[in-house]
Amino acid sequence: MRRLAWVGYGVSGGLCGGSAVGVAEALVILTRTDPTEYQALFYGAVLYGLAGALVGALVGVVHTVAAPVLGHHPGRAWCESFFAVVTLLGVVITRYRLDKAVYHEQGVPDAVMGAVVAGFVLLSLVGVWIGSNLLSKTPLRVLPGPKGTFVAWGGLVGLAFLFSRAVPPVAGGDRVPDRPQAGLERAPDVILLLVDTLRADALGVYGAGPEATPALDALARDAVVFDQSIAAASWTRPAVASLLTSRWPSGHRCLGKDSMLAPEIETLAETLQGAGYATGGFPNSAHVTAAVGFGQGFDWYPYDPTWPLGAAESSYGLTLYAAARVLLARLEPARRVQHHYHPAEEQLPRALDWVRAQNGARSFLFVHLMEPHDPYFAHPYDGTSVSRATTPDPPPSGLAHHRRLYAGEVAHVDAEIGRFLDALRAEGRYDRSLIVVTADHGEEFLDHGGWWHGTSLYEEQIHVPLLVKLPGNARAGTRVPWQVRSVDIAPTVVATAGLSFGAGWVGDTLFPDELDSWLALLRPPVTPALEGAAPEGAPSPGPTDAEPYVPPTWADHPGSRPALAEQDFDGYALRALRSDGRKLVRVDAAPPGQPSRLPRVACYDLLADPGERRNRAGDGSGCEIALEPLLEAGSSVGEADGGAYLGPAHRARLEALGYAGSATSGP
Repeated sequence: MRRLAWVGYGVSGGLCGGSAVGVAEALVILTRTDPTEYQALFYGAVLYGLAGALVGALVGVVHTVAAPVLGHHPGRAWCESFFAVVTLLGVVITRYRLDKAVYHEQGVPDAVMGAVVAGFVLLSLVGVWIGSNLLSKTPLRVLPGPKGTFVAWGGLVGLAFLFSRAVPPVAGGDRVPDRPQAGLERAPDVILLLVDTLRADALGVYGAGPEATPALDALARDAVVFDQSIAAASWTRPAVASLLTSRWPSGHRCLGKDSMLAPEIETLAETLQGAGYATGGFPNSAHVTAAVGFGQGFDWYPYDPTWPLGAAESSYGLTLYAAARVLLARLEPARRVQHHYHPAEEQLPRALDWVRAQNGARSFLFVHLMEPHDPYFAHPYDGTSVSRATTPDPPPSGLAHHRRLYAGEVAHVDAEIGRFLDALRAEGRYDRSLIVVTADHGEEFLDHGGWWHGTSLYEEQIHVPLLVKLPGNARAGTRVPWQVRSVDIAPTVVATAGLSFGAGWVGDTLFPDELDSWLALLRPPVTPALEGAAPEGAPSPGPTDAEPYVPPTWADHPGSRPALAEQDFDGYALRALRSDGRKLVRVDAAPPGQPSRLPRVACYDLLADPGERRNRAGDGSGCEIALEPLLEAGSSVGEADGGAYLGPAHRARLEALGYAGSATSGP
């Protein structure tokens, strides 16, 4: 029985130590974000407490052997277990958070980790010395016993539970706020549909075939289709931040997994809200929720995932929950789509209900759809899926299966978008609305030897679809071949609504005054013979020495805009500049000791080599020479000015290259 008592002291100390660490990490998470709930306090106390109890049991087993020799008393055994758990979990969690927040997943230096370990060991030694005395010479000596532990742990968990129930309300509500809408009588309703992980070439209108996406192809016939739309990053958080703020990633600085969208950065929702619009958003990923700053400017921005083990968004950030989630994913393939996101058949009806609740007031609706993102589920749902968590590096033999599931997801979300658009038509909302459909980034299927996204800035990951249906279906069926960027979407929305650009925006409207003259360049000039019949008796026009008309490509068209893409993900810091039919890519940082399939510097001639197979950097062609200054100028704009309007020095550098006109327009 005495031996079991030592194990009991170890379990008691570990239980309390684990819960203390869990509550501490939850507080860090809650103070670093703008939470909409506080579940992490209770979840951390219980989950970490159970993990600590397991570690404490091992410490208790050690005491069954060491106590007869060292003469430990219960208080010391409890303290040693408590601080053993604090040290173990503390080192693991600190390393995890330093790697994400400070070292951008490139590994924490050994010297830093040595200091962290030393700090926790010193804390434990002091804690055991002080605690042992307190637990042997004061009334606190009841703590190691079952009743004392129950009171201490139960009190901590109880307080955490009470605080976790103090749920802050979601900003606003589902009905139109009481704000004046004077001046918006002729402005359109705005609907922005963002389909996560949707490659441009997955749509029929971009070459996938008429059966791939019939609903989006039908929308394209009423819309303007942009053939060369480039995302600002190849993973969700920085890409969506750029879309909503019209800033390059280095400007909004929402680049890493631990980053937030700063409140001082003006978003599209804030600009429209300030003009009187009702603003509603339906995020569908933890990367773009209100907790990480993306809810600013929205009257209604709910996020209610149904993750495994009953976790809410705040608990999602706990280190042990992240580990448990990965373990569960690897033990069993994804079977329930709601454990990952709201499927389109749930997300779009919720969004439509919000639109209806506005009672005719001008509104801005942002809907995030996740179907093409992994896990790829079979349709109709039968439990079949593949995911990055279960197979991070699939064998090439799985390519056809992955592509088939991905295409099925695209077809599914297309059908649901079709139902949503039909409902808008039936209710008379479709014609008067500005509807934008785009993606945050694409997806790779061994195009360059890799899978998924966030791993490169190749075309398959940053070339995205962009369909813009104007109010009244103006310019329906127009096809724009020149290059545009995701940072141009927010300026286009506010310009169409008759408003001024937001502060610090670097994009420009997709429909400038020069649009008609730019489109005219794509058509052969009309000759006199085509304008009307020649007068009777006039000689027929003879042969001419004029050069045959060759319309400009997207690369040399005056409407084409330089596109910058930047990201910091999984230890890789990448930058790319796409302009003049060429593309320069730089790898600024990579995880030490890991082989990379990406060259440090690459330059591609996209007109001659659209698949980016031949790296022209350093081959004497000068491919990178013209783009290097523009890449550096674009990145330095974000770093120096936070993505604001170009200063005189930066403007002069870009104007000298002929690019500042469209990329830097302001109000």
